[in-house]
Formats: sequence, C-alpha cells, structure tokens
Amino acid sequence: MNKMTDKHIDIPDELKQSMARLLSFGEAPEDQANLFLSQIELYKRIKTQSFNERELGKIRETISPIFFSLYKTIFKKMLPGNCNDRLYRMFITYAYMDEEILTPQQVNTLYSMLDGIKTPCGYPVHNLADWLKKIYSNEKDPSVNEFEQDYYEVFRELKRRGEMKDSDRASYENDVERRLSHEIDNLFRLGQRICCGQAAGYLPVLHSGIINKDLSSALLTGEKVINSFRRVLAVDFSAFHREIVYYRPELIANKELIMKQVFPDLILVPTFGARAVMWQEITGRVRNSPGRLLFPLFTAENPDDLAVDIMARFRWELSRTMSSSIQNNAHQNSLVAEYSDYIQFYKKNPELSGEAKEKLRVQIEKYRNNASDIFAADYSVWVNYESRGMLRLNKVARNILFKYCPFSKPIRQSLLKHPLYSPMITRYDNIRNKQLTLMEARYTKITRRGLNLDADLSGNLMFHRM
Repeated sequence: MNKMTDKHIDIPDELKQSMARLLSFGEAPEDQANLFLSQIELYKRIKTQSFNERELGKIRETISPIFFSLYKTIFKKMLPGNCNDRLYRMFITYAYMDEEILTPQQVNTLYSMLDGIKTPCGYPVHNLADWLKKIYSNEKDPSVNEFEQDYYEVFRELKRRGEMKDSDRASYENDVERRLSHEIDNLFRLGQRICCGQAAGYLPVLHSGIINKDLSSALLTGEKVINSFRRVLAVDFSAFHREIVYYRPELIANKELIMKQVFPDLILVPTFGARAVMWQEITGRVRNSPGRLLFPLFTAENPDDLAVDIMARFRWELSRTMSSSIQNNAHQNSLVAEYSDYIQFYKKNPELSGEAKEKLRVQIEKYRNNASDIFAADYSVWVNYESRGMLRLNKVARNILFKYCPFSKPIRQSLLKHPLYSPMITRYDNIRNKQLTLMEARYTKITRRGLNLDADLSGNLMFHRM
C-alpha cells in the first residue's frame, strides 16, 4: 500500500468549515465575521509567499479583538457543561479555528488528543479554560494587567478618574462578566503572545506557521511541567519557600518568622510557544499568596529549560517584593540587592579577577545591563552545572547564589569535599543545625503539652531538615 501524502489525509467531517461554524456559534456580528474570514483567507494566500511582519501585523491587529471576544462568548456558552461538541472544545483548548491553516495531520492529532489532556491531581496546574472557570466563579481573583495592576487596583484607578464611586465597589468586585473580560483581555491576550515568543509568526489562532514539532510530542502536559519543577527543586529546594510571620498563641506565645512553601498556579496557555512567563509572584498584597506562571500548551523547547528560566525570574521578582515589604528598601539584604550591586560595581570589586571582570562585562553587554536577565543566565548555570561540581561562575556570583539559592542536602553532601564549596557548605550546615536544634526543642515543648504541630510548623521543621 502506498503511503498517502499529507494533503490526502482526511479529517473528521465535524471539523470541516470550522471557522464559519465557530463564528456562527460565537454569535460574531456579520461584519466582524466577514472581516475575520477575509483576513484569514488573506493569510492563507500569503503564507506560502514572502511576506513581512508588517503584513502579518495588520492581519493580527484586525483579527485579535474579534478572536478574544469570540473566545469569551464561546467559553460562556460551554460553561454549563452540556455542550460536548469537539470543535468548540478544540477552540477553547487549543485556540484552534480553521482546518486549512494547519496540516491535516496536525488537525487529526489535535482531535485525537482532546480527551487525554488532563492535569495531575494535587498540583495547581490549570489549562486556560479551567483557570477562567475559577475566575468566573470567584474562586480565584483576576490576574494583574500589563501595568501590573490587579483587578482591585483597576477599580481604584477608575475611581480616581471619576468613572466609579465607592458605592460601585461591591457590584464591581462581583461582576463576573467584568472579571472574565479582565482575565481574557490581560492574562490570555498578552500572555499568549509572550509565550509564543515569535513576533514574526504570532497570531492568536493556532496555525502551522509557528509549529516546528509534532504536536503529540510538543504537548506540554501538567505532568511534564510538574516533573520539570521537581527536577529544579531537587537542586534548589527553597525556591518556592518564603519567610512569613507566624502567630498562634495557643501553640507559641510570641510571633516568629517561619519558612512556608507556597506553590504557584501554573497555567497552560493555548499556543505553540518557546517561552514560559513569570506573570506575577504573589496574588494581591498578601505575601504568602501563590504566584502565577504561564506555559505554552505546545512547545519544542525542553520543559526543564523552561522551568529553570521561569524559576529564576520567579525568585527575582519574589525577592524584590518580599524585601520591599519587610524593609521598604529592596537594596538591603536581598537577592535582588546583592546581585544588582555585584553587576553595577563589578569594576571596583577586589574579589573579581581581571578575567572574571571581562567575562562579566561581555555578559552585561549581551543582556543590555538587565540584572534580572543576567541573574537568570547565571541561575541556569547554577542549577545545571555548578550543582554537579562543574565550575562556571565567578566567586562573587557563586557566593550570592549559594546564600539565596542554596543546594539541597544531597547535593551539599556530594560537594562537601570540593575545595571551593567546602567552606560555604560547612558554615551553612553548622548554622542550620544550630537553628534546627533550638527549633526542635521549642516544638517538643508543644507536643509535650499534648498539642500537635499544625501544617505550618511541621512544614517549617521539614524545611530546616532539608
């Protein structure tokens, strides 16, 4: 039997004329539907020819507002759960709209994978539709916008401009339509474009122009994301921990600082992309609230590399937030402060050799003096190489990273005999052992009173044993 060429592969009948059916189901006004159809037809004509970003940009600018409005309408229609049409589910799950801007093989792969896309139980991993349900039902607060304003800060801005009054607050906060629009217009619209990472090929609709890997192997499942984070946490065990004030007088008389792990919400955005996005490090103004990290639903990148990069950016932003909240000065005793000073004043640093200074100069030039990007690059080296005893960083960078991103206990033990690591690890372990001894003594007094340690104290104890 001769192998069929891709163009002769049949697709399910229910996916034929997909775009027209979606525009009809989404109740797009006739003028908008016709405009959308004409622009996609224009893209089909020029995609095999030489066209520039300006031409694609015009198409994107025209169809984007129609697409996101359509997404909102179809999402709401699907909410009751009584519509199981695979076309509409593919639209919501993949941003799929038209069978002719994908190959038949890609269309069939999307169709066959639909029922198997699940997130692992017990971890806060969400596909976009599930995330929007949580926003719509008030289970989660809307995310920050592109100006880093959350939903409630937007209200304060509207009030400042005289567009709303204090008496409007309750209706604003409980307006499910506005909450949904805020999330789609901000986290989805901008997050999808950043996750795509291809300015020259981005459209909000899934299309073959941005796909460079088989979709079944490119699918970034929740399980893959969690496993990648586990591998990072096996090196940098404290990445999701933060210092919080603990006070329960029935257990401990005085307030004390403890370490608490707060796992972020991980949201899979429908696009084929090359980047993960650190959307926000906390939610609202509560310092022990989870952050929000975005990943493309499909990627040709190594998920471990995405996890390492996003962890670096999460650590950077969390340090900036936590240090400013405690000291009202992000330039004292924090990862951000020390790394920024290291980069800014490296020329006068006597601990850096001439060769190290030259390498750092090149690195600063490469990343255009962006401290967070420089840190992210060094953090990747820290996790992938330094943790295995393969020295790549200079002494100053290594000391800062060990101070704020210490290795897990097994790695510390494996590096204990390394001459450059031994003093740091011995000093670190001695301090932690003293802290642990005092903590165990305090906590033993609690259990001797017939009381149990709560989850926060148990977690704090476990952290100091790591």
